[in-house]
Amino acid sequence: MSADTEAPVQERKQSPGKRGLVDLGDARRGVYGVWAAFVLLLIVAAIARPALMQVSSLKTIAVLAAITAIVGLGQSAVIFVSGIDLSIPMVMTISGILFCQIANGDESRLWIALFVSILIGVVIGLINGIGSVVLGIHPVVTTIAVGAILTGITLGYTGGLVTGSPPASVGQFMLGDGSGIPAVLIALIVLTAVVTFVMRQTVFGRRLQATAYNPVSTRLAGVNSTAVATSTYVISAVCAAIGGVMIAGLSGQSYLGMGDPYLLLSVAVVALGGASFAGGRGNFLGTLGGALLLSLLTTLLTTFHLSEGMKVVIQGAVILLAVIASKIRSKRD
Repeated sequence: MSADTEAPVQERKQSPGKRGLVDLGDARRGVYGVWAAFVLLLIVAAIARPALMQVSSLKTIAVLAAITAIVGLGQSAVIFVSGIDLSIPMVMTISGILFCQIANGDESRLWIALFVSILIGVVIGLINGIGSVVLGIHPVVTTIAVGAILTGITLGYTGGLVTGSPPASVGQFMLGDGSGIPAVLIALIVLTAVVTFVMRQTVFGRRLQATAYNPVSTRLAGVNSTAVATSTYVISAVCAAIGGVMIAGLSGQSYLGMGDPYLLLSVAVVALGGASFAGGRGNFLGTLGGALLLSLLTTLLTTFHLSEGMKVVIQGAVILLAVIASKIRSKRD
């Protein structure tokens, strides 16, 4: 990228309402709000269900939140550029199933199984990106169609019978050995630092922010905004594939529909984190806070022995309120 091209991108980055997945900017109220809500809910849980404050329970809540945060990172990247990815559940399912079948509990097959799962994510992300960005098909139509195709492929491939299991090390990565912090939580902290660095210090981060803020001006500045926007769908699908592997490691198996709950959750954590569904506003810190909030809320609701239907209703209401709050903030801004 030339100096003449870089200057407009830098100018966009420094414009009012600094935009990015982790730069707070005009999403700061959403970020502060979701973390304040998490702390408040934590206090309520400590009073209503003191058992949830045990270390083992908090670890479980955090591990479940880690999966949602990873998947939410991908969804937030797409929403950041005014798109949406509705194929996430199917990508998680097919990636998790392939990972378990290839590895089949064998540690020596771990890396090849992981490589294939991530490669599947890259291919699916490219298809979503080309359809939504390059061909201009609405992302809802593109990603639903891709998701339907993946569902058919998965059913045809497995015949409804899922076999295989993840290597034991993946389960240990997710759950730990019973003492100390599970490795997945350390990885989540590292990921947060990496995302922060990429968005604030790298050329890709600046181009992504510029594309989300004003794609036309960014294109005129010499940046291939089409490629940048397409890359967010690849990021989303790769995050979904990793999420599928994480679920397999946590549960010790793969199964049909394993990614289904994450369509709602991936959108919810983005909404709770203060992102705008019109694009150009969002941050990973908000997404992370939303993941922790929803994980704690779901666990708390479970202790009250509510039906699955009622829990979904409450989660849907939380999402609706978050979207309404985001809309009000956008009008104020």
